[in-house]
Amino acid sequence: MAESLQTGGGQASGVCKERQGWTQNVVIMRHGDRIDAAEPLWLSHADRPWDPPLTDTGKIRAWTTGKRLRNVGFPVHRIIVSPFLRCLQTAAEVITALCCVVDDETHLLSMETSAGAVIDPTRVKVP
Repeated sequence: MAESLQTGGGQASGVCKERQGWTQNVVIMRHGDRIDAAEPLWLSHADRPWDPPLTDTGKIRAWTTGKRLRNVGFPVHRIIVSPFLRCLQTAAEVITALCCVVDDETHLLSMETSAGAVIDPTRVKVP
């Protein structure tokens, strides 16, 4: 669901290159599982057929990806997201995982969903 691309000095590469004293890490991520792919009849009664939401499984996968991004090896400071509902829902789950406040990381890893997660919204910026 997520792919990491490291850039240095403005040039994309699979290997981190340091130039002028800075390194930029970019993670590109696709949205979670869409409801129209899981339930084909959803389209026949959808108010916004061009903008399907995530399935519950899609939300859980996005939450799980967010938990994995906490240990990617570099901090995630900013999230840029498309305005489509499925993308916003995916970003919300990832951001919740990234901003989740826990005393012990094993507690976070044992959480199957973001329900009841306590977050610190200052950890990640969303323009």
